[in-house]
Amino acid sequence: MTTSSDRDLLVVFETVQRVMRAERGARERGLDVDVIPAPRAVSSECGVVLEARRADGHLLATLCSELGIAPVAIYRRSIDTWLPTSLDAAGDLKAVALTQHTAYGGCGAKLSKSDLTTILCGLPRLESPDLLVGIERADDAGVVRVAPDLALIHTADFFPPMVDDPFSFGRIAATNALSDVYAMGGRPLAGMNLISFPLAQFSRDVLKEILRGGLAALEEAGAVLAGGHTVEGQELLYGLAVTGTVHPDRIWRNGGARQGDVLVLTKPLGSGLITTAAKAELAQPRDLAGAVRWMATLNRTAAEAVATISPSAVTDVTGFGLVGHGAEMAEASGLAFEIDLNALPVMPGALEAAAQGLVPAGTAKNRRSLVDLCSIPDSADPLRIDLAFDPQTSGGLLVSCSPEAADHLLRSLPGSAVIGRTTEGASGVIRLVAY
Repeated sequence: MTTSSDRDLLVVFETVQRVMRAERGARERGLDVDVIPAPRAVSSECGVVLEARRADGHLLATLCSELGIAPVAIYRRSIDTWLPTSLDAAGDLKAVALTQHTAYGGCGAKLSKSDLTTILCGLPRLESPDLLVGIERADDAGVVRVAPDLALIHTADFFPPMVDDPFSFGRIAATNALSDVYAMGGRPLAGMNLISFPLAQFSRDVLKEILRGGLAALEEAGAVLAGGHTVEGQELLYGLAVTGTVHPDRIWRNGGARQGDVLVLTKPLGSGLITTAAKAELAQPRDLAGAVRWMATLNRTAAEAVATISPSAVTDVTGFGLVGHGAEMAEASGLAFEIDLNALPVMPGALEAAAQGLVPAGTAKNRRSLVDLCSIPDSADPLRIDLAFDPQTSGGLLVSCSPEAADHLLRSLPGSAVIGRTTEGASGVIRLVAY
């Protein structure tokens, strides 16, 4: 007799009615399924999910297509928690240690802001009246006008793995690349795979699962895969070049924050700390799974909420950490920012990792790059300082807006928080406080 523990797949639908239709159709085809309350680790608006077996994933995908009830999310069992997956993901792929072959993981592999500034200094710029956003203010993407009412957003992101699971890595890398389009107020249109793959280290099935994860993120974003480029390299790298669309008059920029604004962060911090602990095999499985779910969550819902409030400035928080990207926003706005360390939303397990000294190398890079722009009180909690400089992979949006608009965002986006405010002062300065 099959028990619930033999079912290792959770299928999330938008409504209870769709869950029941899927259950009825699956049982008519002889599949072993059940409807259960959604576990705490799984997001389900209707409160119930379809529990099934990964071995039946292809059959369930066909069934859902026939019934016209596409799932909104799929999760697979991982030890005592759940990780994002897809119905057609490989169920028999042997465990691989992707992160053991990398010195840096995720956005923590970025060059430091100070090194990048030095390298770019003096290079000529190719100007055009249709280049609406370029590299001059460290915005999240470039924007080129192609018609009076249409502009194209161009961005690219790729990096080494920060998690061992190939599907999760692919999904996170694609989600991170798509985030730049959302941060500019746009809609993703198409992605192109960017891949360096060491065939001597990993099987072809590993790459297939990475690509499957990327496809899942693109599909959820409503974008298409238009192609890509793959090389055989010494280190595994994956990401996307993404094109999006936006109206030329409705572009969000990282400059424009106003005096009296507050700062809202739409995702908790700590992905760099938790994945560093996981690489050392010292992270709790539930903490790692929680970080994976946040990193694999598109910023689409956050962007839709922000679009209703007329934000002053928007960016996303990735490899330079909250302080680094906050400093870019402050400099572009001609203001100083005050960030309250005690108000920072935290992923479970992040501060525990910092307490064990499991801090990514990118944290120190970020802090060195900002030493002249950041003031830190002597009494500040060193663990929360690490959190503020922690390089994030696929982090949330940082939004500068009025206090009234911030209240709306907090009601709309669970996990978001007001983490600071704009202040007068030298342009680009970040003052860390602890209220």
